[in-house]
Amino acid sequence: MDKNTRTMPKLLFSVLVFLVSLSSAFLNVSAKQWNFTIDVSNSTGAFSHFWKSTGLCPPAPHQEDFKFLLSDDETQNLALIGSVPRHGIEQVRIHWLLDMVTIINFHGNELTYNFTLLDHLIGNLWSNNLRPGFEIMGNPSNHYTDFENDTQVHQWKDLVQTLAERYIGIYGLDYVSKWNFETWNEPDHGDFDGLKFTVQGFMNYYDACSEGLKAADPSLKFGGPAGGCKDPPKSPICWTLLQHCSNGTNYFTNETGVRIDYISFHHKGGGSSMTILNTEFETIDIIRQKYTLLAKVPIFNDEADPLVTWSRPEWWRADTTYAAVVAKIIIQHQHLLITPKPDYRYSLLSNDNGFLNYYPAFFEQRTLNARFQMNNTKPNSVQLIKKPVLVVMGLLSKLGDQLVHVEDLKKTYMTDIGILATTESTEAGWSAAILISNSADTTYTIDSDKVSLTVDGIPADEFEYTRMVPEIRKNTESSIFVLVLQEAVRVEGPSEIPAKVFNLAFTLKKPGIMLVHLCNKSTSAPAQVQNVTVHPVTASDVLVTWSDALISTPCILTFEVEYSTQSETGPFERINSHDITFTSFVFSTDETESIKGWFRVRAVDYWSRAGSYSVAIHFLPQ
Repeated sequence: MDKNTRTMPKLLFSVLVFLVSLSSAFLNVSAKQWNFTIDVSNSTGAFSHFWKSTGLCPPAPHQEDFKFLLSDDETQNLALIGSVPRHGIEQVRIHWLLDMVTIINFHGNELTYNFTLLDHLIGNLWSNNLRPGFEIMGNPSNHYTDFENDTQVHQWKDLVQTLAERYIGIYGLDYVSKWNFETWNEPDHGDFDGLKFTVQGFMNYYDACSEGLKAADPSLKFGGPAGGCKDPPKSPICWTLLQHCSNGTNYFTNETGVRIDYISFHHKGGGSSMTILNTEFETIDIIRQKYTLLAKVPIFNDEADPLVTWSRPEWWRADTTYAAVVAKIIIQHQHLLITPKPDYRYSLLSNDNGFLNYYPAFFEQRTLNARFQMNNTKPNSVQLIKKPVLVVMGLLSKLGDQLVHVEDLKKTYMTDIGILATTESTEAGWSAAILISNSADTTYTIDSDKVSLTVDGIPADEFEYTRMVPEIRKNTESSIFVLVLQEAVRVEGPSEIPAKVFNLAFTLKKPGIMLVHLCNKSTSAPAQVQNVTVHPVTASDVLVTWSDALISTPCILTFEVEYSTQSETGPFERINSHDITFTSFVFSTDETESIKGWFRVRAVDYWSRAGSYSVAIHFLPQ
């Protein structure tokens, strides 16, 4: 068969074999019927992907956090996080970054820093199409002790300016201006590693950070207070900072008021999705009532997890339950906060789940990947497996940039069923993506609901062209296809839509997630895959990653990963037996010899059209 063509896929594909529904009959409730009519021609407003962030904290001692952040384990973790298609995760918010910086020289009050370790981490993020959520947190060489000391306040400003200018010089302003620089994490908890942080000292620290970033470039963003912000009089640093930004005195300029580009707080769910929303509303209302000058500042909840304590093993963090509740929280925020209250300017919801688990909790901790450490092998090795909660970020990435009308949408509010219906129109064509989640939060339940979708308003010209020339169907010219991904386990389709109004009925398990994707055929095959990289895992395992940044269509059926032991021109053999949509693949061989050879990747769309191969990358074991 010609390598540039593929036969139409069968109706069933296994996308992720371990992502299965629970099977215990702990709770079994009769199925409920849900009927949704969706008009994809009726846009109800722009839709922002406001959840594309994760976070983590390296283990103590923090002055040695480079051992974790630059480890092979974390390198693999970042590679998998960065492999969510279509930049489905863009930010990794990391604690204690400044502990990777050391002081190498003193000239009076002027300090010279060594950024080498931090350079390596930023380079890893950049190469995986990620950027840091840069908490200005840590203590280079344990030098700083007191932010009521004028000399140290000015030294801190110079440090921040030097750091920002350094990375603008290396990566450019376009990249660094997208970073969310942020205050010390949760300052009211008092975790300062020996620094003296009074309330006033924190205000001085804040001004030093703000002015240092401004001196590097005024476009750099800075926000906070990155804390729990519990109702006053609790959380004194949180509320004093907002007061300071409203009408306090800038330490450096003596001006009244200090800029704050976004207000960040942390509200988690206690196991309940609605708890997150309810506490957010309370906090936002306090801000809008007490600090009116800050009413239009964007809002971040950059630790919006269903439950506190990342390391606590919970059964539901291992399977589809976690994935479904994350999707449910996103859907709730869109329908109950962002759409009805646009003046709240809610801009970011981040899960703090970029950690790496430790034995024996392989799947049950709050992580995106499951880490397996092979300590009895020679040499020791580690391998990571994507968890369902990471896979759901891939489904979310297929959503478009316009919300569309769903009839009787309000009936789903405060229920276990949630739905997001979106469209996207680009030069690559038209598509619609409908995400349905079924989640009882973190409750142990085995149930299912019946769902019926009626999709109307499909672009008439494309559809009528297909009906009018039915004999061209074999060649799938100007067709609209539907791709169904259920719980990220099974892929059904793509299949041609047989009528102007598309109907689909299915049973959705609880917990469960379904993505229905409708695509109009674009005029050309997918663009070329870029930046293929091969990460050694063991002598017989490698992690291959690549970038889909130039691929504008969301209608990708698979990436084909090929390997040659002979030369960069081949012959090549496809090594991923199953279709994949993430931009990563682990290649394992049973051969006794080490993996060495050339790798290349290409994208294939729903119409089996293959894009150009990437540049072939030569890999030699070290």
